Amino acid sequence: MRHAELRRSGTGLLAILVLAVAVYFVTASSPALMDDDVDAAHALVARTMLQKHDYVVMYMNGVRYLVRAPLHFWLIAASYKVFGENEFTTRLPSALAVLALVLAIYRFGCVFFSRRAGLYAALVIATSPGVFIFTRTVISEPIYALEFVIGFYLFLRAWTGTLHPRIGYWGAAGMFGLAVLTRGAIGVLFPLAVLVIFISATTGWHRWRELKLVSSALVFFAIAAPWHVLAELRAPGFLWAYFVNDHLRRALGTRWPPDYSAVPLWIWFGAHIIWLFPWSFFAPVAIRRFWSMQRRAQRPEQSSQALLLLWIWAAVVLVFFSIETGSRMEYYSFGAWPAIALLLGQSLVSAEREKDPWLQRIQNALSVTALALALLLGYFVWKSLSAPTADDISDLLKTHASGYYRFALAHAFDLTEQSFAILRAPAVLAALSLAAMAVAAQILRKLGRAAAVTAAMALAMIGFLLAANLAFNKFEPLLSSRALALELNKSLREDDQIAVYGDFTAAASLAFYTRRRLWLYDAPYSELEYGSEFLDAPKIFINERDFRALWHGRTRMFLIVPRGQQASAMASLPATSTWFIAKVGGKALYANQPVAMP
Repeated sequence: MRHAELRRSGTGLLAILVLAVAVYFVTASSPALMDDDVDAAHALVARTMLQKHDYVVMYMNGVRYLVRAPLHFWLIAASYKVFGENEFTTRLPSALAVLALVLAIYRFGCVFFSRRAGLYAALVIATSPGVFIFTRTVISEPIYALEFVIGFYLFLRAWTGTLHPRIGYWGAAGMFGLAVLTRGAIGVLFPLAVLVIFISATTGWHRWRELKLVSSALVFFAIAAPWHVLAELRAPGFLWAYFVNDHLRRALGTRWPPDYSAVPLWIWFGAHIIWLFPWSFFAPVAIRRFWSMQRRAQRPEQSSQALLLLWIWAAVVLVFFSIETGSRMEYYSFGAWPAIALLLGQSLVSAEREKDPWLQRIQNALSVTALALALLLGYFVWKSLSAPTADDISDLLKTHASGYYRFALAHAFDLTEQSFAILRAPAVLAALSLAAMAVAAQILRKLGRAAAVTAAMALAMIGFLLAANLAFNKFEPLLSSRALALELNKSLREDDQIAVYGDFTAAASLAFYTRRRLWLYDAPYSELEYGSEFLDAPKIFINERDFRALWHGRTRMFLIVPRGQQASAMASLPATSTWFIAKVGGKALYANQPVAMP
């Protein structure tokens, strides 16, 4: 029996890994890198590391970039070095991190709960829309989430006596040191808060000597400190800019420049229903079971302590970003998602084993919701059948004020009947996936096939995620300047200059695909401000006088104007020396000289 269980578990894990590879690796080549502050812009930082052979001080668009931790950029630079520079190699570290996260969560669940709980939790993290969507961009969240899982796993193993204290506590300290190099101060603040609350809740401070605090601290600082010290020596003032201005003052909402925002709390929390769908529907089961003291008392001590740590871990992250109002993006809670996945996996297994009546009620609600979404998508597809299709979706969308796009799905509300025609294929695939989930899971739940229900939902979500990637590709002209850059590259000469009207992030991918530094004309000061103030930094921020001098000079110059800013840009451009070149994705390209495009 034991051998058969291990074989089934191994087969299940292998199937999950195959699904994860199919979703996160096969789709990593598309869409193009995007114009924002965490995708093409971050890819440029990694590329510059290789060009300058400088892995201490980071650069973006020619100036020092001193507001991010380096580990993710090191990994992308290594990927570029080995495999070349493209979209796939840019996303490869994140894809590998998700694959490792699946394995780490599975191992955590197996050791502290059961093999089925580990499999369920691994499926949750592998098939949740939030994990997929936020690994389409160059953010470090999946990497530091992985470091948290391994760190807390090693700590718990040592704490419960199943691993030598030196291996467990030193290993955890090392992981949290890497988390600091991945995500900054919260890489250690969150684990410290979790562990202090956990030890207090378990009345375990009498065991403080076994934690090996001094040697564990030495391990942590040996990993986390060297880069910070070197960065301060190479760029004096770095520690203030990094920890005080970007960490502390950003959290307080007083950082300068104020180029950040906070997603409203109700949207931030509500979005988790989407980011962890469909598994988020089972959160009431996890909460209900946790607060059932009688059932908690029946669990083995090791499992009980693991559950407590997971709840504290999730709560620390969620409460912190609920309280701090300076900067709060939806993916900031990513560090809590592994804990939530494990809690959902364990509670689902327990509820199935005990035939909890809530499971069927939740399954009914989930099936109704999935069918309603499928019908809604089907209705939009039907309404769009008479609308002609187009190659560029950007000209067919509604527009809102820039502040409207603070949350990830904001562009979905720009869709019109005509623009939805471009999304028919992904919409049909998403609708079929949701309908299949609703029907199959409902039937299997009625038949009492618990494991098959979870597998059916996971398979349906794979189809849904592939549909999401297809939709992402349709939005590429709007979100990326790659098409415009490839067009420009056909006639770009060595001494040509390129400027962007406004912020660098409005055309960051143009800098990546043209391999050129951009002038920033009439740009609000941003994260590049501090780096631009060093004496040897190029003057990338130019005003009206600087721009006119360049525009009327002998050197050929191009200006890219983001969507919605053509009117104000044209008011500044001299009509007698301005030539329109191309327009893609709502972004227009002008030149100060006639250009013969191939």
